[in-house]
Amino acid sequence: MLKRKMTLFKLLGFTVSVDASWGIILFLVVWSLAEGLFPGYFPDLSNQTYWVMGLVGAMGLFVSIIIHEFSHSLIARKYGLEIRGITLFIFGGVAEMKDEPNSPKTEFFMAIAGPIASLLLSILFAALYQVANIIELPIPVIGILGYLSAINMLLAVFNMVPAFPTDGGRILRSLLWWIKGDIYWATQVASRISLGFAMAIIFVGFMSLLGGNFIGGLWWILIGSFLFNAANISYQRLLMKQSFEGKTVRHFMNPNPVTVPSHITLQEFVDKYLYHYHYKMFPVVKDNKISGLITIQMLKSHPQQEWKHLLVSKAMQLQSPDNSIDSSTLINDALNKMSETGLSRLLVVEHKKTVGIITLKDLLEYLALKMELETTP
Repeated sequence: MLKRKMTLFKLLGFTVSVDASWGIILFLVVWSLAEGLFPGYFPDLSNQTYWVMGLVGAMGLFVSIIIHEFSHSLIARKYGLEIRGITLFIFGGVAEMKDEPNSPKTEFFMAIAGPIASLLLSILFAALYQVANIIELPIPVIGILGYLSAINMLLAVFNMVPAFPTDGGRILRSLLWWIKGDIYWATQVASRISLGFAMAIIFVGFMSLLGGNFIGGLWWILIGSFLFNAANISYQRLLMKQSFEGKTVRHFMNPNPVTVPSHITLQEFVDKYLYHYHYKMFPVVKDNKISGLITIQMLKSHPQQEWKHLLVSKAMQLQSPDNSIDSSTLINDALNKMSETGLSRLLVVEHKKTVGIITLKDLLEYLALKMELETTP
């Protein structure tokens, strides 16, 4: 299976990764610079020169975004926030916080650090652009410096748009949080404002499409859709945190899950358990104790002609720290582990003994029920 995210390097204690979607934006940036921007501003150069300028300009944008995200991460670390890493994806980059900021002040300074970094980079490249003109450096060098100054200014301005969870949206939330002292109310208001901005951006995109600007219109629609979804997801995550505050895995685990004997064949497992219960993971019992688990993926890793003879004990995965969690673990930490590992079902361990399972499906059903009961018509 292809990895969605690839680690590039580690610096100052932060892991910088690139999402598979970054390849799309990298190609589009290089192409638009080589075939559009640079030929328009600097005619009569060779096609090879334009493509080299496009590649160098894209790499400069890549480095600029990393510096932007590092500024967020360094300020977050200063205020005690844990940053899992920095990931570049199709719409830029993100510093992955393990938890929400603990005060409006922390969020404000962390959020504004990025636009300030982009603004300073814009000023730096503008100064280098002027120097390059004065000493008459080659046209490609001048063009790249001018582009990097302009694109960093655009990054600074775009990130100040109050559309949560962009930097501007987080700044807006920090101010609302400071005014009322309620992060949940502040997030709700900031998210609603963000939805309005997102819809406006999508509308601009459709108008551009109708006006004949297909590429530009499509990008506006994609950006607006991204902001719309991100605003909703950010608020839902905070609601989840509030709903599960102080609750542990023990509150939500299933102490009597459907288990599979280790001595039956894979075909028996399919016929008697998989098709009957429709679960994606089953704890496996050996000597009257849960000793591991078996999933659909583990089953499919063996050819179907082997199912009639191969025992579950040969295909199962033993209980380990990777697929299990302690019963005293807070639910929010359990959700983080599910997100990090990609596992939606975990074995629950208590005093070194497996005592049940916990599933993401059960947690989401609880959350949906709680929201339905507590929502005022």
